[in-house]
Amino acid sequence: MARPRGRVPRGEGVNPDSTEARLPEDPATMPTFPRLTLALDGVALNARLLATDLRRRGIDLIGVTKAVDGEPVVGQTMLTAGCTGLADSRLPSLARLATHALAPLTLIRAPQAHDVGQAAQVADRVALCDVATARALGEQTADGPLELLLTVDLGDRREGVLPEAATQVSADLADLPGVLLRGISVNFACLSGQLPSQELFRQAEDVLAAVTPQCAREPLLSLGGTCCLQHLAGYRPRYRTEIRAGGALLYGYDFVSAAGLPGLERRDPVLSASVLESSTKPPAPAGTAGLDAFGHVPNVCLPDGEAWYSLLALGRRDTQPESLRPLLAGVIVAGMTSDVTVLTSQRRLAPGSSVDFALDYEGLVRAVTSPFVTKRFVAAAPAPGGQEL
Repeated sequence: MARPRGRVPRGEGVNPDSTEARLPEDPATMPTFPRLTLALDGVALNARLLATDLRRRGIDLIGVTKAVDGEPVVGQTMLTAGCTGLADSRLPSLARLATHALAPLTLIRAPQAHDVGQAAQVADRVALCDVATARALGEQTADGPLELLLTVDLGDRREGVLPEAATQVSADLADLPGVLLRGISVNFACLSGQLPSQELFRQAEDVLAAVTPQCAREPLLSLGGTCCLQHLAGYRPRYRTEIRAGGALLYGYDFVSAAGLPGLERRDPVLSASVLESSTKPPAPAGTAGLDAFGHVPNVCLPDGEAWYSLLALGRRDTQPESLRPLLAGVIVAGMTSDVTVLTSQRRLAPGSSVDFALDYEGLVRAVTSPFVTKRFVAAAPAPGGQEL
């Protein structure tokens, strides 16, 4: 990359067979719930293993931090473990990374019109296809030219120009002052669910070949995201290539293919919530049912017999029920409303205790952006009371 811009001042370890909810700690030191815990050692291990494997293939690894809202300690972990850069879709998240002098930084969603000035200061590269936005970025840059990646749509139907338009748009971008075209960016399995393949990788390389005369430096192919990793066997890139990945590093897992990634270790962040009340109740009575408060058909899992119903201080404003896997044996997520989760079990859960859940990728994204969830990034998968960073 041309220069590091991102320095402007801007402002497992859980036993699934456990049968005991954790009792409250000393009130003076008791953490706030709901609480999200993410262990950095797993991120570091997966990033190191993946970066090493990709390097052997001639591919760089870019760590994507959008699932953790640009958390700087996660970004630093990714870079230290071997990522050659960081990327995020939200400008405020990218600015968090820049505040901690983490670089180089790629903005992988085009900036809004009112964000162009800050984007030009914070990002080292921006992925976009709109010429007017690129022109505005060039007018705002002050530390040398800003690198651009032309987004190309190979079928997912999210961002980017069609391949046949790439040559003309690249020529338009190359003529703009204050910016330089570095290559193209393609994305898979986001909107339409189009899966990556080596055939599509080659199509992307053909597009890059057509725009190479407009590239000011060694042309770059940027592939997104974790789903690309399952399709690399035997692939040898024709150009300098990078893969943008977040889930692979945070989880060691590909949620698109619902499969583990060879050589990586599956680690799920843990979301903990406190029990508010617990009481025995009979089955729900028969009767006419309507929609829930969100206007949806209720999606609940209620027992046929008497059970303990426990209320947790965790709701849809914090995450979604489908993303929760209880790490307490014998507990079932019956349902969730805006502010509470209902668990059913065959025994009482003591009010004031807490229950842990493994959290999937979508649940992580929601929990990280909830102002009601305390975020804790720990050095290692916690034994009780892990060290907070």
